[in-house]
Parts: sequence; C-alpha cells; structure tokens
Amino acid sequence: MKMPEKSPEFWAGFLLALREHGLAMTLTFILSYIRIQLYGDQPSLLRTLLEAAAGALLVMIVGLAVQAAGLNIAWTLFTGGFVGILGIDQVRALSKRWAERKVEGR
Repeated sequence: MKMPEKSPEFWAGFLLALREHGLAMTLTFILSYIRIQLYGDQPSLLRTLLEAAAGALLVMIVGLAVQAAGLNIAWTLFTGGFVGILGIDQVRALSKRWAERKVEGR
C-alpha cells in the first residue's frame, strides 16, 4: 500500500490548501504567538511555536471544510481570529461543551 505522504497528489493538494488558506493560517499563528507572549501561557519557545502551529493547522482543516461546504472564505478568517485569540485549549473546551449539549439534546 502506498503511503499518502509519498504521493505527488497529496503534496499538490497540501500546497493548494496552503495557498488558499495561508492568510487565515498566518493570522492564527501570529495572534496565537502574541497571545501566548502576553499571557505567558507556555513556558518555552518550542511549546509556544507548537501551539501556534497547531492552531494554524486547525484553521487549515476548518478552511477545507468551509470550502467543501461551499461557504464564504470569510468564515475561515473568522475562525483564524477566533482560534488565535482564544487558543487551542479554549477552543477544545468550547467544542467539547457544544458536542455534549448536542448529544444530550437527542
């Protein structure tokens, strides 16, 4: 079985996603980095960069979902600002609470 990261189609799709959602990813990375520096959430530079990069990747995934749903690219920028200001941990907690409410509402 061929590994997807060795396939040229995988890298072409990845580069296309970076081109289309790079602005939102950059916004998320910068906002996350500034927030972490202001509030001192992470003790080391490596953890700071990893959290900022994780937020940027999350926004790329959201951007791909927004594109697949046929929505406006502005939703990706909104999500980038949201994730950048709140941080990965807060977004995870909010999404967990939202999912729990949806499951309980059945």
